[in-house]
Amino acid sequence: MVWRIDDQQGNETGKVRWELPRYTRGMGLDVGCGRAKGFPHFIGVDQNLQMQKTILDPDIMVMDGTKLPMFASGSMDFVFSSHMLEHVVDPKAALAEWWRVIKTGGHLCLYLPHKDFYPNVGKPGANPDHKHDFLPADIEAILAKIGSWDLLRNEERNQSDEYSFFQVYKKLPSGQGHKHSFKLPRPAKTCAIVRYGGWGDALQMSSVLPGLKAQGYHITLYATERAWEVVKEDPNLDAVYLQDTDQVPNSHLGDFWEHEKKKYDKWINLSESVEATWLATKDKGPFHAWPTSVRKKYLSKTNYVEFQHDVAEVVYDGPLQKFYPTLEEKNWAFEQKRKMGGDPLILWVTNGTSQHKVWPHMDPIIARLLLTWPDIKIVMTGDQKAYLMYQPWEKEKRIVWAGGAVWGIRQSLAFAEQCDLVIGPETGVMSSVAMSKMPKIVFLSHSSHENLTRDWKNTFSLFSTKTKCYPCNQLHYDWKYCWRNEDKDEKAYWSGTAQCQVDIPPEACWFALMKALEAKLPQEEENAIAV
Repeated sequence: MVWRIDDQQGNETGKVRWELPRYTRGMGLDVGCGRAKGFPHFIGVDQNLQMQKTILDPDIMVMDGTKLPMFASGSMDFVFSSHMLEHVVDPKAALAEWWRVIKTGGHLCLYLPHKDFYPNVGKPGANPDHKHDFLPADIEAILAKIGSWDLLRNEERNQSDEYSFFQVYKKLPSGQGHKHSFKLPRPAKTCAIVRYGGWGDALQMSSVLPGLKAQGYHITLYATERAWEVVKEDPNLDAVYLQDTDQVPNSHLGDFWEHEKKKYDKWINLSESVEATWLATKDKGPFHAWPTSVRKKYLSKTNYVEFQHDVAEVVYDGPLQKFYPTLEEKNWAFEQKRKMGGDPLILWVTNGTSQHKVWPHMDPIIARLLLTWPDIKIVMTGDQKAYLMYQPWEKEKRIVWAGGAVWGIRQSLAFAEQCDLVIGPETGVMSSVAMSKMPKIVFLSHSSHENLTRDWKNTFSLFSTKTKCYPCNQLHYDWKYCWRNEDKDEKAYWSGTAQCQVDIPPEACWFALMKALEAKLPQEEENAIAV
């Protein structure tokens, strides 16, 4: 018997909490949660015999965990239950009901007292309410008669204050039988990289992957769905640990990471390696306490990608970030180019996620491009708000809107590789083509050239030295600390946009365009520039 009379009891979920995030994304149940759910997003289900709900009671109160009629079949991404099944009179009925509500591809996570590690029913020290004693094989046998599954985790846990076993079943389509992935061999040399954030963050992170792969690592990326979307075809990545945004509350991320890092030979945490390190956030000291001159002196000198190489202990010989489209995506992008035509073919990224990632002088430049190149095609992309920037050109057949829900991000990135020029603010699209051969024009806002574009290929980085706050090296998501132009002139179409963008004149963009498209210039225009 492993159980010790002084072992901590009553917080069994806490003993496996950090094992759960991988299998408990989305919406799911914590059956038998008591007054301590595994995570805030779990739907707590438990008894309350008095049926008088208090703020500490479960979200859903039931009389019997074997009956959950309030939940439709296949409606839950997961069901988790800790030290509850042994209290149920009919565990087969309970498991069948829990399995019913889980959707195909979802997970059943169980943490139960182990028959060999805990006093059995009726023995001294046993819980008087226990009705069953389980071995891991007992649960397998029950579930084998209920549905098809893959047993991902099957662990006997009897170290420290544990006397239990932990199992995770992935629900497979009916008829696929039973698999045991937990038996697969562990890679010889493992590395984990934590990189939450957006598309550009993930693409910058990808620069360290070839070096780690050359060192022989099997690489697992800890990421959100958004970050994973743009790197999921990277051949240097072997596995992913997906997390929903704030699935593990920020205040607990440190404990979660400490738990996870023990599983790998090398642990690289690039979370906030750019944001909150070289881009000050409003809840950190440099944002409020440092003068602009100090931020410029210290924060604007470090290259984002080179710094991530340093953190990963990978030699930096220039950025290696790259977007990897599938063959289908390549063919789709090539077909779009063929159908659109365009000489030149330009992708214009209209905006980014922050309010300062919008260059306001786009219209006069587009008008001049249309006059200079009769066969030009300009594809505009951005989020749904940016559709307003396209509306003045709706009737112009040489301008195509591909933003909002028209194209997904992977389509935009695949198409960018087919273009003669890509132009836009600091965004993930621009980062994806950083090392591609086509010319690029970037409107810098909160980052310096040294920070972002110093080592990019064939890139024109535009910024204004007269903007007193540039580069601010701050993350802005509202106007409270961002200098917004408030020109009162009715003809000032740039009024209301960030001053750092207003101060990049159309003439600078036009000059960069002429240099970027020099080989495609009509002869008379080339002569005019030469003069």
